[in-house]
Amino acid sequence: MTEKKSERKFHFLGVLLGVCVDNLGTFVTSALIGSAYFATSEVSQNDLSQIYSNIGLLLLLMVVGLFWSFFGGFVAAKVAKRAEYFNASIIGVIGAAIGFDSMLTNRDVPLWYELTGFIVIVPVSLLGGYLALKRKKKVSK
Repeated sequence: MTEKKSERKFHFLGVLLGVCVDNLGTFVTSALIGSAYFATSEVSQNDLSQIYSNIGLLLLLMVVGLFWSFFGGFVAAKVAKRAEYFNASIIGVIGAAIGFDSMLTNRDVPLWYELTGFIVIVPVSLLGGYLALKRKKKVSK
């Protein structure tokens, strides 16, 4: 009698790489944008509240952060080569957890910014998994 080995969904390396891509990409890009902002404005580097009142800058930072979440979901799904949506969604869940922690601990960031990021990060990460799955199916044809 042979037992059928169940396929594991979670792929540690895929998720680890996806989280690294998401967090490091967001951090480095945000630092570059912040440096450019401080270099071209008369705002003190110690006064971060000026950043949180600049809606255009916040929207740019949100789009950049969501791009990296999308790419992190793509990387997680691509590396995993199985359960692509599941592994991509983990990137979004981790990002949402970080965002939720920020909502609770950082009162300077506008609530609309935190809530928008919290709501859309999982679907955006899943879009990355969708793209990886779509490319996988296209290659296998």
